[in-house]
Amino acid sequence: MYIGANPIGKRQIRIINNNPFRKLMFSAPELTVFLAIIRVPIIKGNLGFSVNEKDGDFVIKSSAIHAAIFANTGGYYSPPFGALAALDTAISDLVLRIADVEARVYGSEAAKMVAKRDVMRLLKKALNYVNNIAFDNQVVAGEVITGAKCLVNKPRLGGKADLKAVNGPGYGVVRLFAKALKLNGKFLKATYEWQFSIDAGRTWENIPFTNKARTTVQGMLRGIETSFRKRDYSEKTGLSDWSDPITFYPL
Repeated sequence: MYIGANPIGKRQIRIINNNPFRKLMFSAPELTVFLAIIRVPIIKGNLGFSVNEKDGDFVIKSSAIHAAIFANTGGYYSPPFGALAALDTAISDLVLRIADVEARVYGSEAAKMVAKRDVMRLLKKALNYVNNIAFDNQVVAGEVITGAKCLVNKPRLGGKADLKAVNGPGYGVVRLFAKALKLNGKFLKATYEWQFSIDAGRTWENIPFTNKARTTVQGMLRGIETSFRKRDYSEKTGLSDWSDPITFYPL
């Protein structure tokens, strides 16, 4: 809060909207008061690697995440992650499939990729589990995330937002726009997946995927705080992590 002298004699109130700050200026003969409400970003994490990671490094990093959640050294991971045993089994199976590839067993490369994607599917469940705990404990969110051998998302600095929402024609209609996927400055043929949540990101509902970086959603609840997020997939880049969610109020 800033308080300073104001030479203006006429009482006035002015509201200025300029995201991410909303400012209220109250002027009186004696003083001016500025109030700023700052929207603090939610601290969340990411795995720090994808299914395209080298096989050996992929196993090491996956095993580290499993071991950290199992050990629960900081006491944050409660109730326990329900798919922890399944993740352990999937990693062990992947190690066997990698050994088959090294032994040049027929069909082993395809089997290895199936096993690797299965581990990644469970890792993303583990990441959601960790992020939900971090969401409920923002004061120690960084420790919750790094304690599980995941990475804390870096704050976005300028540039075009990953995801934008605007009200469309008609009630409960929302139009979503994302950044089109690029690699080395060239646009890629990609699939875009979309989700929404009406409980602050605790549970997510799927929106039909598209082959373009935009979509229109109908039947949204009017005036209800709704979160949206997206991710993309291409043969060259693989499946991305979910974007940071945005909050929107459909009309």
